[in-house]
Amino acid sequence: MIFRRIKNYDAGSELSTHDLEAELRGLLKPRVGITGSLGRGNYGDELFVRVYEHWLGQWADLTLLTALHRPWYFRELRTTQVDIMDAVVLGGGDLLCPYRTQIDPDFINPMYLRRPVHVAGIGVENDLPETDPSVVEKWAEFLTHPNVRSISTRDLGSAGWITKHIRPKVTVVAHADLVCALPLPPVERSEGRPILGIVTRYARDPKDYRLLEEIAASYIEKGWRVRHIIGGIEGHGKRDFENGEELKIEGKETLYTKQLDEITRALGECSLLLSMKLHTTIVATMYGVPTVCVNPVVKIRAFMAAIGREELVVEPTDPRLIKILEDGVPDVPMDKVDKLRAQAVGYLKQLSQRIWDDYRNTSAARRHILPETMVWTD
Repeated sequence: MIFRRIKNYDAGSELSTHDLEAELRGLLKPRVGITGSLGRGNYGDELFVRVYEHWLGQWADLTLLTALHRPWYFRELRTTQVDIMDAVVLGGGDLLCPYRTQIDPDFINPMYLRRPVHVAGIGVENDLPETDPSVVEKWAEFLTHPNVRSISTRDLGSAGWITKHIRPKVTVVAHADLVCALPLPPVERSEGRPILGIVTRYARDPKDYRLLEEIAASYIEKGWRVRHIIGGIEGHGKRDFENGEELKIEGKETLYTKQLDEITRALGECSLLLSMKLHTTIVATMYGVPTVCVNPVVKIRAFMAAIGREELVVEPTDPRLIKILEDGVPDVPMDKVDKLRAQAVGYLKQLSQRIWDDYRNTSAARRHILPETMVWTD
């Protein structure tokens, strides 16, 4: 019973209406539903949940809303689940792909629009020039709805695309990827043999691994350890792990785990990283690990340009990779990293305040819950 949580409650005494209301207000928190490309096992997308837990979970009760569209015959119950939310935050990964006709129902579920929706830090996958009009139409129907209260993206290119093609009613803002705001677990780098980390993603052709194998073998000859890091868990990680067996490096270590923090620490312990994935690149960079990206998609090039290291993005089969390594990969410019972190943190604080203010102003009974000072644990 809720009264048992009220410190002044005594079954044998009477509380004044004022005292009871004051105590109850101290127990209330806004309910925030989080959704998007979450719960699929991709390391980067799952880190968004960690971000929300840290920055929103300090003052709100969070509920994961993914998979609300399944099964259809429980729709009434699912609708009720959305209706008790005070806000919905949709974000994580390349949600908007202009040329992929199949749009995940978790991305544009009309149920979300029953509540105020904040689209947070999404990306537009722009690796191909094509745009399917039906995709634009579906996203426009969702993003122009009056209950979409804010839209932000992880880079200027994504913000520009949405503004141009979707023309939402709210201003689209850009900031650093929200994973830049994630507090990272401490790591200790070994004083012994340095570690070359390699992060792979599913490769349709094993030839994409051949040059990486040669490079890894040369580092082992120089006394380095080589750590093959699988950037995924559950089904996503299993797929990458099985495909990664095509990366044949004698003596390599393989980090394949179900724990997100173990992947994070494994990245932070590296002395140098070769990465095919955006968020393993971001996490390593935030740790200060020099990183060369061997998957030159738009989102990775945009991030590396943001830290002034766009020259460190090449195809995994490009011979220039050898020259980059021979010349020495420059240190991470931590001043630029700090700016990215500040951008992401600033946005999350603004988002938090916006949701809190809306929640506070929605009902007179909740109007005075806001503490005098909101304390953030950075």
